[in-house]
Amino acid sequence: MSSLYRNLVPFKWTYGEVTLHFGAGAVGALPGYLAGTKRVLLVTGRTSARASGALSDVERSLSSAGVERSLYDRVSPNPQSSQAEEVAELVKSTGADAVVAIGGGSVIDVSKVGSAIAIGGGSAMDYIYGRIKAVPRLPVYAVNLTHGTGSEANRYANLTDIAVGDKIGGEVCYPRVSFDDPRYTLTMPREEVLCTSFDALYHAYESATTAGSPPLAQDISEAVVRNVARALPMAGTDPSSVEHRYWLMYAAMLGGVAIDISPTNLIHAVENFLSGMRPSLPHGCGLAIIGPSLVRLVHAASPDASTRMLRALDPDFDGTPEGATAALSKFQSSVGFDRTLGDYGIDGELLATAVKRAFSNELSVNRIRSRLAGLELDAEKLLRYLRSLL
Repeated sequence: MSSLYRNLVPFKWTYGEVTLHFGAGAVGALPGYLAGTKRVLLVTGRTSARASGALSDVERSLSSAGVERSLYDRVSPNPQSSQAEEVAELVKSTGADAVVAIGGGSVIDVSKVGSAIAIGGGSAMDYIYGRIKAVPRLPVYAVNLTHGTGSEANRYANLTDIAVGDKIGGEVCYPRVSFDDPRYTLTMPREEVLCTSFDALYHAYESATTAGSPPLAQDISEAVVRNVARALPMAGTDPSSVEHRYWLMYAAMLGGVAIDISPTNLIHAVENFLSGMRPSLPHGCGLAIIGPSLVRLVHAASPDASTRMLRALDPDFDGTPEGATAALSKFQSSVGFDRTLGDYGIDGELLATAVKRAFSNELSVNRIRSRLAGLELDAEKLLRYLRSLL
């Protein structure tokens, strides 16, 4: 094993408006940020916060700081806008001074938006669409439990609008402080290990290929791809190893920074509508299913950046759109991912509806058409690329 994998250095850094503690025992720093805080609202999913041990660690930290707590534990994957509004109501009814999000991207995103509503009013989608800015807002402390979304390091949040069913992301706010401890990821189910890692991989690939992506985003994105390519196969063969999870979590964090600098494009835009309509489809799995088909379009629009990212994944990548599909498919297959849209109950009708919604939503269609230079695309053309998946 390389010395790099033995050197699991805990560190602290600041990016944007968030201070981030990374490494084993990171959450032990939480009490130092809670001076003057009397009560917090803990926001979690249904099981992962307890199963990972993170909830009990946070509760001990709060007790040591003399901070009281309430609990909201109903965040679901691909969360609905109503959940952020429920968090806001509970913040107000309990008198919480801060929100502590313990979970992956869904939990952190709900907490970001809920903290904004609690102070600024309005609806969840007001913040996703930018109709209301999250200033001021309640502080959010994010204890991240996956190695995928990067939401602990950036200002984005994704929610499904319960009024129309569209899942969309927007610039909301950064957490105040975040904590990345790779030990908390060891209890993730195998599919979640794969799919959250794919989320980080596609964050990097799309950030680098979006029109106008600067060298900084591309350098960061290449580091993400290299770390996922190296660590994910090892995490599959040695699932109890903290070392591989350290580098996957590091990659995911950097992926969150990359999309903060240069946003995602086509693949994320389409997948959001699929998993918004079918919440049982994990976001990262959806990306991995549709990505190899759509990467041909992305590669054609941004061949240099795409080639750089895909050669970090597969040094034998031949530089062609067809080879881009092959490179992603080969990697995903090599780590045992073989899921299809049909496995999640997605048929031709639902796929067509998702694509039409993506082109009907003003924010989404603007991203599809503006973020890939020279790409001329409509719903029917996009469906031709995706129908092969059925």
